[in-house]
Amino acid sequence: MGNESNLNNQFPSKDEISKGYDKLPEELFMPKKFHKKCMKMLHKNILNSEIMADFGCGHGNLIELLADSYEKKLVACDLSPKLCENAKSKVPHADIRVADLEDLPFDSNSIDCGFATEVLEHMETPVKALKEIHRVLKPNSKLLISLPNKDWFKFDEYLGKREKFQPVDDKFYTVSEMEEFLMEAGYNVIKVRGGENLYFGGGLPRLFEKIALFMYPRLYRKMKRMIIISEVA
Repeated sequence: MGNESNLNNQFPSKDEISKGYDKLPEELFMPKKFHKKCMKMLHKNILNSEIMADFGCGHGNLIELLADSYEKKLVACDLSPKLCENAKSKVPHADIRVADLEDLPFDSNSIDCGFATEVLEHMETPVKALKEIHRVLKPNSKLLISLPNKDWFKFDEYLGKREKFQPVDDKFYTVSEMEEFLMEAGYNVIKVRGGENLYFGGGLPRLFEKIALFMYPRLYRKMKRMIIISEVA
């Protein structure tokens, strides 16, 4: 499938999504550097948590980093049995299950802190999944989400190349849309940040981007990936 089906609102089935990401090599998933950034953003909350969750764990890169960095109980899930198997091989002591984010196999109010990185773009309407995650999180706990940002300055260019990294058509959202989804699902939005680059790339241009982001925090909303921290209301 290409961009045309996405534009025509022909969204893939969950089985197609699962099988598509089964075929994607692990090196094309988000790098550990990105996951370390996400962990750092929730560090204080993690320290005060007993149970942490990775909703949509993929190959298990994030949950492996969490296991290496913190002595906490870890739970995770993914739609793909193959990806769950790979994640389990990395963190055997974690409770990793094949599950749909819209129907989680975890008890209500049982999880202290959660991550949903690079997964909500696979949802045609993320609100149902966010409500289900809200159900299993404890009151006042934090959820960090990340996904491609439709507001990115170079988003049109990204669409032309994205099939290398996204084997099935996904749904792309603006930061404002995701904020609305989170609030509708019962969260308070705490912080909006960004991942990867603002416009250019590495080296000296990246330094200029960091200076611009420091001076104008609103520019975080224009980065390649949105990262949003919210709190269960």
